[in-house]
Amino acid sequence: MPRVLLIEDHEGLRESLELNFKQKGWDVVSTSSGEEALKLLEEEKVDVAVIDKKLPDISGISLIERVRAFDDIPVIIITAYGNVEDAVNAMKKGAWDFIEKPFEPEFLINRVERALREVSLRKKKEIEEEPEIVGRSPSIVKAKELALKVAPADTTVLLLGESGTGKELFAHLIHKRSKRRDGPFVIIKCAAIPETLLESELFGIEKGTATGVEGRVGKFEVADGGTVFLDEIGDLPLPLQAKLLRVIEEKSFERVGGRRRIKVDVRIIAATNKDLEEEIKKGNFREDLYFRISTFPIHIPPLRERREDIPVLAEHFLKKYSAAMRKKIKGIRREAMKILMEYPWPGNVRELENVIERAVILAEGNYIEKEEIILPAGERKEEIIPLKELIKKVEREAILHAIELCGGDKEKAAEMLGITLRTLYNKLKEVEDGS
Repeated sequence: MPRVLLIEDHEGLRESLELNFKQKGWDVVSTSSGEEALKLLEEEKVDVAVIDKKLPDISGISLIERVRAFDDIPVIIITAYGNVEDAVNAMKKGAWDFIEKPFEPEFLINRVERALREVSLRKKKEIEEEPEIVGRSPSIVKAKELALKVAPADTTVLLLGESGTGKELFAHLIHKRSKRRDGPFVIIKCAAIPETLLESELFGIEKGTATGVEGRVGKFEVADGGTVFLDEIGDLPLPLQAKLLRVIEEKSFERVGGRRRIKVDVRIIAATNKDLEEEIKKGNFREDLYFRISTFPIHIPPLRERREDIPVLAEHFLKKYSAAMRKKIKGIRREAMKILMEYPWPGNVRELENVIERAVILAEGNYIEKEEIILPAGERKEEIIPLKELIKKVEREAILHAIELCGGDKEKAAEMLGITLRTLYNKLKEVEDGS
């Protein structure tokens, strides 16, 4: 049932509108005070707010941004003192509509219905577009619940978990459910960028800093109005930690070689697979920065601690890669699933996804067989495989791994393996043919 917040100080009009709204089957939360409305919003979830412009304690116009901060609620302003300037001002503040009194109740109801439809469509679109966190185990459900609770706030979030647990997926989910959802989502992999380039990558560089140097905008400027995801923040060098702290505290920075302070409005989500408290003791991480980024920590469990999610994750990846490769694979054999359930998954969900992707490539029938589950040497407890078959499997694994390492560049992969490009294509054809 849709819920409407009505803020109107005229008792007769408030009661009349409340009655009309309830006759439409809507749940109504009403008050005559702006401050009281803000208190209600902390406890009640509403879909649309109808606000009188002139309230006894606070202006309805100044209330728009504060109300919209709660899950981006559409706000309809009603007023007996309207003019073009007020309407423009209200729209700039984020009002969904501006209606002058007197009006027929049916007219306002029509506008509220349109706002509710827009909210419904937006939420449906967000659900379709947002990253899917797969799993039913209590630990992953709890992590997702925390992510959804913190998403509407602008709080800095710290995602804690081993490599491959899905920290980037969680960061993307938080961004998609935040009021910054329409802004950029910028990923910075602190461990992947050379230290000498990291500062200019983050904060940009002024033109003419050195001979022949062109000016460049950094990731933080690109992310203005959106979210910055700092992956593996534990690998950020100490000098840059100080600069990042300043960005968080002052929302501004200088480009490399520049003096002009650049203002930015970004939300920061950080992630690490390190124990930052231990890193602080070792002198590798700033304590003041840690306190700033750990306002809202979320622990993402490793796959070995949520084994009940392995079958559902495996089926999820099976559908994904079967569709991508246009194969009609119906499922995973019990013996193959047993292997997946017994493996410790040091690479977590990412490793499971890679294993299923390879299995789909190798699959010859309608089901994934145990022979198509390729794990690192020494992890499979099974019968001795004939040498010829074993060589073929190792060969397949090496080729697929090389292509993955080279980002899909087959020419580079062939060079890495010490074979010709033609040989690589022949081997890939053998893999696809199942020979």
